[in-house]
Formats: sequence, C-alpha cells, structure tokens
Amino acid sequence: MSIEKKIFGSLADGKEIELYTITNKNGASVSLMTLGGGVQSLCVPDKNGAMGDVVLGFDDPKHYINPDLGYQGLLVGRYANRIRDAKFSIDGTQYNTPKNQGTWTLHGGGRFSFNIWDVEETADDSVTFSFFSPDMQDGFPGDFTMKVKYTLTDDNTLKLDYTISANKKTVANPTNHAYFNLSCDSSKTIEDHLLQVNADYFTETDDTQLPTGELGELKGTMMDFSSLHKIGDNIDEPFRAIIEGIGYDNNYCLRNKEIGKMAQAAILVDEASGRKMEVWTDLPGIQVYCGGWLAKEGNPGKSDSLVTYRRGVALETQFYPDSVNHDNFPFVYVEPNKEFKTTTEFRFSIL
Repeated sequence: MSIEKKIFGSLADGKEIELYTITNKNGASVSLMTLGGGVQSLCVPDKNGAMGDVVLGFDDPKHYINPDLGYQGLLVGRYANRIRDAKFSIDGTQYNTPKNQGTWTLHGGGRFSFNIWDVEETADDSVTFSFFSPDMQDGFPGDFTMKVKYTLTDDNTLKLDYTISANKKTVANPTNHAYFNLSCDSSKTIEDHLLQVNADYFTETDDTQLPTGELGELKGTMMDFSSLHKIGDNIDEPFRAIIEGIGYDNNYCLRNKEIGKMAQAAILVDEASGRKMEVWTDLPGIQVYCGGWLAKEGNPGKSDSLVTYRRGVALETQFYPDSVNHDNFPFVYVEPNKEFKTTTEFRFSIL
C-alpha cells in the first residue's frame, strides 16, 4: 500500500485542492480530493488485468462545483436527496432549508459538496476528511461535524466510514454521489450494464419525484431489478414513478431494514470487461440514478470520457428521501453528543 499527495488545481477564489491517491498491492487505486471530499478517480482491473477508471468526473476541478453536472463523486450532507417544501420539524420546532431545486431542498443545499474539506488523518491505505457546519447553517440545527474515512483494501474494496456528531438533536442523511461505468469505455452509456437491487419496494413519488409516503411494489414493474438484467432493458418504459425521457432516479427500499447491520444492497456488472461491483451498506435505502438529467452533449469530463446523459449510474446508499417528513420511513436522528456512524462498501471483483 502507498499514498501520494499532490495539488489537483484551484477554484476561482484561489483555494487549492489537494488530491490523495491510494494504491494497493494489486495496482488498483483511488484518488480522493479535498473538494467535497470526493472520489476523483477509481481504477480497478478488468478480466485481463488492465486497470480502468470506473467513475465519471473531470480533469478541471471547477466543474465539480456546478450542480447541473450532477455532484460527480462528491460527498453529500447534511441531508442527501430531497426534503419536501424545504422544511421539517423536530420535537415541534420547524426548520427551513434552502430551496435549491424548485420549492424543495436537494442534497442539503449543496454546501457540503461544493466546499473544501479538511484532511483529518492519512495512512498508507486511508484518508479521513471532515467538514464542520455551525448551528443553523442552511437552516439545520446543531453544530455539526461529518467525518468520512475512505479505505482501499488489498481485495479491491473501497470502504467509506461516516461519523457524524452534533451538540443538538438534528438530522443527517450522508451519501457519496459517484457515478459508475465499469466499462471504462467513453463511447458507452450505462444501459448495457447489468444491475441487481435487493429490494421489493420503492418509495412512491409525485410528479416532481418527491415521496408521497407510500411504498410501491417492484415485482413485475419496469423498476424491478430483483435479478440481474440490463439497465437499458426497460429504462424508457412508461411508469408512474419515472419521468419520461429521464429513466431511473428512484429510491429502492432495501430488504435489510436493520439500521447498522451490513448487507448487500446492489450488484453492478459489465460483461464485456468482466468487472463486477457489489454495494454493501447498513442503511435502509439506495437511490438508483442513471444520469438522465445530464445534458446529452457538451459536458466536459476526464480525457475523452464525457459526463453526459446516461453515461454512469449513481448508487447512493441512504435513508429514504424526505424521511424527516414521514414517520413511517426508517430513520435515526443524530442525538446530542452521541456519534452516528454508517458504512458503505464498494467491492470490486472479476466475473
């Protein structure tokens, strides 16, 4: 194992962005940047042993802070996904959050993702980032610290350990927003990848993709990924929870609802390269988003690999969207002076 540090670039205000690259004994590597505590690249072998970068992203750091480009590889907090009407209540007190997506809040307003994170600690196989948010910043209560330790193992697993603390009762829904394309082929979309999601239900949504509070059955619908099949098989099929032309951008309710217990959430496979990725988490939900809101052309990327429409799939482990407004959704509040911890793993192998 080894770790290398360099300067990735700077933002318009002159703030420098550091990039830490961890390489394991197999030659697999992950590059992590202080901007948004994000994954800038993740290189794993194909069936022939050739390394390839399996996450989308940019060569120029300034593109990472453009919300229209999809939060590529970035950490998300305080509260990932959607909050209806940009408000929620805790013990009878209402809190109002940024309306950065129509009338509702997306990804906590974006502050966590688009700022420079501190580096708490480094080791040969890990980097720990942290970000502090003061009480009532963006409307959320409590002095709030989120730490994320990335570890790359010798069996090609990227492990994310989240630790959250606050001095008041508050909410948190942390995730990482990497988009995966295991083919490492700039000409291919995500539609030929095979996907399995270990869920029987999804969160029903209204016309703006905000949860209604109801759960819908997946079996027999175009959203059913209970067994491996191509993402593109049914992606354009009409369905009440899918916006026409966008495709999958939905929360799946994982079979494992025991918060804090690790279980397999999803499997992603690219048959041509032989790469396989398993997603493991101790959270009850996973958002499957296939980049349908990204522009079909014109976006930048890394080298010749553009960040465009359906080029990658984000598999965002999480509490259900808008859980803060639905008592029937599984959720854990962050209690004062008591750490909340959660773990997600991306396990890579060969078919």
